[in-house]
Amino acid sequence: MTTRAVPRKGSRKSTLIQLRRVLSVLAWLRAHPDASLMTTADRFGVSVPQLTEELTRVQESGLPGLLPGSLVDLTVTGARVTLNDTFGLDRPLALTDAEADTLQLNLEKLASILTDGEQDDADTAATRLRALVETGEDSGADSGDVAPVRPAGPGAGVLAQLRRAVAARRWVRFSYLSVSSDSLTTRELIPDQASVLDGVGYLWGRTDADQTAADQRCFAVTRMDTVEILDRPAPAALPREIDAEDPFGFRTAEQWAELELTEKAMWMLEYLPVWHIDGTRVEIPDTGAWLERFILAYAPEITAVVPDTLAGRVGQRSSAALAAYRRLA
Repeated sequence: MTTRAVPRKGSRKSTLIQLRRVLSVLAWLRAHPDASLMTTADRFGVSVPQLTEELTRVQESGLPGLLPGSLVDLTVTGARVTLNDTFGLDRPLALTDAEADTLQLNLEKLASILTDGEQDDADTAATRLRALVETGEDSGADSGDVAPVRPAGPGAGVLAQLRRAVAARRWVRFSYLSVSSDSLTTRELIPDQASVLDGVGYLWGRTDADQTAADQRCFAVTRMDTVEILDRPAPAALPREIDAEDPFGFRTAEQWAELELTEKAMWMLEYLPVWHIDGTRVEIPDTGAWLERFILAYAPEITAVVPDTLAGRVGQRSSAALAAYRRLA
């Protein structure tokens, strides 16, 4: 897995990072005067000694002349920092254009999966953001006239409808595009839980009232269409305990396979449910048909498959596909 390069100490990039952090720390301490050094250091991801050193260095900054009375005046006593005179350095940093644009894009993405009630918070944040980056020119409108952030697609509405079905305990019907079979089918099921993971909405549900949580299936909200809440009472919900590190249970799969990848295919470690063994060998949960299709799709980048039974299954699937092409030819 790739790691983020750490800027060399003393470099221009390292100095800029330190400067921005120290200015942010001063603004944080002004807003949280009772915060300890340990709490502040943890908040900004640095050690207490490093934070103390950086704050001590700030005391050498000030107005031109750098004479007594023109330097930043702060006191570090035990675990506390007291700001006496910071000459305005404790004001929150202004957002750069890039930072403002990034926040705006993230707000729009977040709004696309929020329900109607939750979108008010996103709208308020967007309004505040636009106010912060105002150029000062008369726009002819106040902040109350700013258009709220709204989702471009139907994802938020679908998720809200599914949550209503879960709360009301009613069956749902929807059209679903299956990536595994590349087909559009109509599903009816008992909705147990609707959650958002990494910005994508998912529904866990079952097709039989006698099924257990182990029988639940997961459906991506982005692949749903024409969702209906049926006038059919559903049994009590079976909430699912979701592990943020492994929400789909890949790590606890009963059967696993090992793949040998090419060097160019090691990017899979960043985006797909594969775990590194050593060199270019990885392991992946054997989910049946999904894994067979996965291996076929990335066959040029996979040089070996273990166990042999899996390789045999992939070979059979490949032969069946080739036979279908021949019939069409």
